[in-house]
Amino acid sequence: MALKHCLSRVYQFSAAHRLHSPVLDQSRNTEVYGKCNNLYGHGHNYIVEVTVMGNPSDDTGMIIPLSELDQMVQSILASLNYKHLDNEVPFFKTTVSSGENIIRYLWQELNKKIPDSKLYHIKLWETNNNTFELGKEN
Repeated sequence: MALKHCLSRVYQFSAAHRLHSPVLDQSRNTEVYGKCNNLYGHGHNYIVEVTVMGNPSDDTGMIIPLSELDQMVQSILASLNYKHLDNEVPFFKTTVSSGENIIRYLWQELNKKIPDSKLYHIKLWETNNNTFELGKEN
């Protein structure tokens, strides 16, 4: 059995959104999304866990220096923090801002920044009851 080196870091951001699909009529949007379809939106304090996997560098003993990982992740989260996702983030102007799509956006953006395909897993807490995960298969 091969061992895998992984490093996970936890981050936070706050954002508002409205769960609403333009392909559904208002009645169906209300049925599917309930109170989360409020015209003015609602907000969350999101928690994001980012996991990278790889071999530790001989020089540093780390998969990736923590300061570098923090800088890459925080640059993406800054584009979401204190924003109304549907109104201020171009990706969500055409994509429903569900937790599943927020984590997909995070994966796409982080995968562009984290070197050598080291991004392995992301977990997003929207509430204490709602979590979303996206990662590579073993």
